[in-house]
Amino acid sequence: MASAILMAGYNNKREVKKYSKIVAEHYGEKFIETGYKPLREFKTITDGKEESKPLIQYTLETLFACDLIEEIVIVGHQMLLEQRLVNLINKFEKPCCIVNQNSKIPSNAVERFNIIHTKVKQSSIAGNLIKGYAASSAFKDRKHALFVASDSPLTTKIFIEHFLNIMQKNQEPAAIVFPAVFIDDDRDKLGRYPLKLVNDTEYQLSDKKDGYDRQGFRLSSLMYANPHLFDINTTNTAYSLRKALNPNAQLRLFRITRNLGYPNVYSKYFMRKNLSVKEIENITSAFFNGRLKLIPMTGEESTYDYDGTDFEYRMITKMLDSP
Repeated sequence: MASAILMAGYNNKREVKKYSKIVAEHYGEKFIETGYKPLREFKTITDGKEESKPLIQYTLETLFACDLIEEIVIVGHQMLLEQRLVNLINKFEKPCCIVNQNSKIPSNAVERFNIIHTKVKQSSIAGNLIKGYAASSAFKDRKHALFVASDSPLTTKIFIEHFLNIMQKNQEPAAIVFPAVFIDDDRDKLGRYPLKLVNDTEYQLSDKKDGYDRQGFRLSSLMYANPHLFDINTTNTAYSLRKALNPNAQLRLFRITRNLGYPNVYSKYFMRKNLSVKEIENITSAFFNGRLKLIPMTGEESTYDYDGTDFEYRMITKMLDSP
């Protein structure tokens, strides 16, 4: 049984405006999100009737339905979440609480994880991760928890339980484990390119490869992690580089990998085209100062997250309506 930490944080208006500009310049898409994204309403048809749900509710209902989840901790805008979700939460016996992302990081967590306040601000992704974890039974037992993004409404119960079953069979899981979801085509249904890597792991999913023996992967909405086993102070930097949308982010990523002792990452990926899954694991493990592992899995729908663009809203709504 696992504790689930549902990440529903939000950025300030300045950060939203900055991100919308990046999306327009590098993706050519219209950014429509101006409010609190986890509560963006999606209209779908169920049994012939139209219903409207906030984005976070799709994932929350899935977590309530998972037999391998023992409790749920939501981190985000506490007042708005309570107003919108209290009736739903009260329908279930499974423990569920909401932690305010603007609250301070508990002092016992600051001490236990050697948190540097300049690197882990209280309402940052790392701050929210730790506050959610500190409110769970996993924190008391010093064990792994399942961290779940609230913006991927197509992630299924089957996918989550399959991933957790793999983790339970692994007696000594890595500090951080991500599902690396296999993408069969050159782009996914949202038009996004996968990361092309040589799959040198024990998890072989398909014989389909490109001319360089590579397969495409994207990260899902899940992360299985134990903050006791890696440096939480590195998390915000990693999160800020996750999409490498602009040249500045790409240059920063190049400098980080070079300083870690991997000076030829760009060459291996773009020129020689032989960068492998295990090499990515080694690089990120060095960065986090704790072992990171990628588990190749199927389940492309788990990678479809709503970042706030009009195109994503229309496509995800269409997929939610599909059988």
